[in-house]
Amino acid sequence: MPTQERSANERPHPAPAIQARARARWAMLLAIAGLTGACSLLAERALSDKPSEGGEGGAAAGNASTGSGCAPGCPEGACCDGRCVDPSQDEQHCGACGNACEATESCCDGSCVDVLNDPSHCGACGARCPNTLCGGGHCAAECLLGFDNCDGNIVINGCEADLSSDPERCGGCSLRCPAGAICGGGECACAAPLLDCDDLDDTGCEVDGSSDPSNCGACGVACGPNMACQGGACACQPGYADCNLSPEDGCEASLGTDANCTACGNACPPGMVCDPTGGCSCAPGLLDCDDVPGCESSTISPATCGACDVRCPPEAPRCDGTTCAVACGAGLAECGLSCVDTRESSIHCGACGVAAGPHQRCEGGELVCEPGFADCDPLAPGCEVDLASDPAHCGACGAACKPGAVCAAGACACAASTPRDCGAACRACCSDDDCSDGDGCTTDVCEDGGAACRHTGCAAGTQCCGLAACRECCTSADCSGGDICSGGACIQPCAGGLAACDGACVSLESNAHCGTCGNSCLSGRRCDEGACWPAWVEMTRSGAPAPRQMAAATWAGDALFVWGGRTATADVDDGALYDPASDTWSPLPREGAPSPRVLASAVWTGSRVLVWGGGPFASTRGLSTGAQYDPAARAWRAMSPANAPSARRMPVAVWTGTRLLIWGGSEGGVPAAGGGLYNPLTDAWTAVSSAGAAPARDGVAWAWSGAELYVFGGRSGGAVTNQAYAYNPTTNAWRALPTAGAPGPRSDAFAVWMGHQLLVWGGRAGGGETLDDGARYDPAADAWVAIDNAKRPSRRSRDERRTGWSGWTGARALIAGGRDGATTRRDGKLYDPLTGWAASMSAADRQHGYGVGVWTGAELILWSGLDGSSLTAAGERFRP
Repeated sequence: MPTQERSANERPHPAPAIQARARARWAMLLAIAGLTGACSLLAERALSDKPSEGGEGGAAAGNASTGSGCAPGCPEGACCDGRCVDPSQDEQHCGACGNACEATESCCDGSCVDVLNDPSHCGACGARCPNTLCGGGHCAAECLLGFDNCDGNIVINGCEADLSSDPERCGGCSLRCPAGAICGGGECACAAPLLDCDDLDDTGCEVDGSSDPSNCGACGVACGPNMACQGGACACQPGYADCNLSPEDGCEASLGTDANCTACGNACPPGMVCDPTGGCSCAPGLLDCDDVPGCESSTISPATCGACDVRCPPEAPRCDGTTCAVACGAGLAECGLSCVDTRESSIHCGACGVAAGPHQRCEGGELVCEPGFADCDPLAPGCEVDLASDPAHCGACGAACKPGAVCAAGACACAASTPRDCGAACRACCSDDDCSDGDGCTTDVCEDGGAACRHTGCAAGTQCCGLAACRECCTSADCSGGDICSGGACIQPCAGGLAACDGACVSLESNAHCGTCGNSCLSGRRCDEGACWPAWVEMTRSGAPAPRQMAAATWAGDALFVWGGRTATADVDDGALYDPASDTWSPLPREGAPSPRVLASAVWTGSRVLVWGGGPFASTRGLSTGAQYDPAARAWRAMSPANAPSARRMPVAVWTGTRLLIWGGSEGGVPAAGGGLYNPLTDAWTAVSSAGAAPARDGVAWAWSGAELYVFGGRSGGAVTNQAYAYNPTTNAWRALPTAGAPGPRSDAFAVWMGHQLLVWGGRAGGGETLDDGARYDPAADAWVAIDNAKRPSRRSRDERRTGWSGWTGARALIAGGRDGATTRRDGKLYDPLTGWAASMSAADRQHGYGVGVWTGAELILWSGLDGSSLTAAGERFRP
């Protein structure tokens, strides 16, 4: 059987939905001769490497032949027809003597292969078509099932996207899974134990189902009162138990009571009280003098005077609880033959014959209720109401719980089936927002006055795409009549050289779609032969904030956010948003903003900017405060300082998808240790684990992968290191990376996450000399991979928040700026993981020392900062 047929049968099958979509997706593209012709170039290059008949194998066979036999050194199984052959490539003896390949086949690695149609050997052995089909010895513009050409570079890297498992392109190029979710079979799902219960993309899988009492094990599964979520299941908190086996009131019973002393149903017999540590024991003044459970005898009875075996004689007939006597002593009342202290006797309280009822005792001659009980009905004996569980008298007589609530441990709480406190009552839901099931394709409604949530799926004519939204189509396989899917809608194939982009036929020579869909050249550039030109453009100064250094900045989805920093005269608390599409600035409000500062850090959550840390320009002191900025409401809100990390300047700050992660930085001129995780929805901080954590260092290289924070190298004192660590905020755990094959010890290196690998390059060695080498870390193999230094950039290091910027275009890493000794670099270089160092970045017009430097995903934006020793008002944007 040819290799192509074997590989097709052995290939894991993608999800049926992906198979159906892929079968129809590229039918129209087979007619695009330009792409097919470009693929043929790959095959032609591969054909030039094919061994000729008189090549190495033939020469070796001729030299080894001894006429009718082979030389003694011929490997076993390689002597065929008296010749020593290479079975891995001999087409007459492929894999074994006499196994001749067909006329259309070649011998590749010992197997006969149809090089006209095999994507692993298309046109020649080893000429791969990356996840595309092979036809006539040329790579076709048709993807294998389950793959797609999402970056438009089918000639360079084929169909690079695995739609069945890539969370960035799950089921379709534009279908990105929320943060914390994984892709399986082309569908997004949260990685256990995480849950997506608010249906918000910017929070992703925001709930830990293993510990969240409101969503324990699944969204909407609320633990009852006095319960905690442990390992995804509701369990009673210490000191409480679920004695009525009802999930409504949770763990309603307090242990350590007479009714449930050490466990549910462990009731103390009559005359006994509960000791939570030792169990039931006789109440004061009572004795257990028979074999029947309970304490039935009194210590003041002449029959059991102070002990079971003591009976008072006729000459001293009265008992005072300790001894027999002729007459009662001072302060004791004579009740029959018992000498009684009516201030504390449970059977003669205040006067002879006044006995305590259920759950009563005598204190100071008055009957009082035992803790947790009350006499709410004067006609009933004793203290008949259990204030811990009676919803009509919860915690006190007459304190009734609201409808839908239960009484647990003396407090009203919403029941598990009605977990929402809607003010006047506890209900299943108070509004539609309470009904979110984490599925972006359902409509969630709170109905019947809050009695239940109702979920409806996609409307007729639409379908759920990647748990993200309801659309007419997810891929072209969902369309009929030869239509294709674009922007979630079925449209006719575009004609006249136009391409389908977001449901419309557009020219790929337009500024909005230059070379590929959605590739906007933005302001100041034009599209020229599918590329945006020029590379550098100036930013407008109209409406811009005052020039400054050490400002906080981040890319806020569609605009550059700039705040704070130091102007020529003072620390400031103002800023602005810059829109590169329109080349305009808009000011930020100052009301509610953090106090003026420099070297604060900023991140974008998808809906708001979080600014934290920093300090005054005139000292090395840090701050531990910050605020959230909501662009939609144009409003600031202070972040809670409770449990926040210690004060620090220029900390590492990343958005994990659900939390702000703060780590490192400096305080008082020395590296700061540890960090914290901030939840903007609950306004609460939790600590980053210190177990196995990266130590505090200056000059670390760092990058965020979307799942882990990587930190590499740095210096402590005068020593540098090449130790590296990764921190996973979901598990709150650190791990050490191997040092074998890692770049040498250094500080101030560049670090870029390249989709699947970490690039570390440049920096400074221990002696201060600048470096020009590096390596890549592959987390899948937990190993470092060497990189080719050919055409590398000039030596340089990255000074945190001063100079040196990096970014990932989706195909190449950008290394820009930096320093070589006293020289500030303004140029840069692009690194391609497939081919090595590639195109150069032309030099910026200015240095922008301590200025804003932000990679947007498409552009590097540099604004203000120091140009030499003076602040510049200029800004410029570079597009690779």
